[in-house]
Amino acid sequence: MALSSPETTSLNTAKIPETPSSCSVHLQKLPHLTDYLPNLKPLPNPLEKNSLYHPPAGFYINQSEVVLGQIILDLSADSEVASSPTPQVAYNRAGPRCQVFFEPKDIKAAIVTCGGLCPGMNTVVRELVFGLWEMYGVRQIYGVTAGYRGFYSRDPVELNPKLVHNWHKLGGTALETSRGGFDLNKIVDGIEHHGFNQVISLNFAPCYNFLC
Repeated sequence: MALSSPETTSLNTAKIPETPSSCSVHLQKLPHLTDYLPNLKPLPNPLEKNSLYHPPAGFYINQSEVVLGQIILDLSADSEVASSPTPQVAYNRAGPRCQVFFEPKDIKAAIVTCGGLCPGMNTVVRELVFGLWEMYGVRQIYGVTAGYRGFYSRDPVELNPKLVHNWHKLGGTALETSRGGFDLNKIVDGIEHHGFNQVISLNFAPCYNFLC
């Protein structure tokens, strides 16, 4: 018995020129620590002196690497991107730099979990503590309990690798969380009162933001 092959269907695809049209890029400037503390001097990344971890080639992000605000682009000759005079907005890529602006011994870091819960929050906190301690040599790491309100209503908890060693096996958030309590003035007063100079906020996404 002869088997007939299915009919080949042609896809209606846009024609892409051999040399795609180039589009201009506008780099959106974001605030930097030196905008507020102009006397800060760049220092070599402590990872360069870490005997247990050696950054591989391409590990550090350079200033020319960007992320486009609109990451999906149509490069066909008749697309809006090719014909639009408006440049594409781009942002500097986040990630480790070969230079830092704080000595590890001067860092007093605070980690806070806030808003709704999501899987993996304790794992992220654990890895942050291990990364700060083992890779960067930071020894003053604190957990702010009960979300943002913890900055002004509770004492922070001192964190270290031994304390958080098994946190990745726990559900929820070991630091506790809460909805509401975002009183900016009280939070800033609490940050200044405790002397935190690096604040890492873990939100629902999960994602983390360096607040200062």
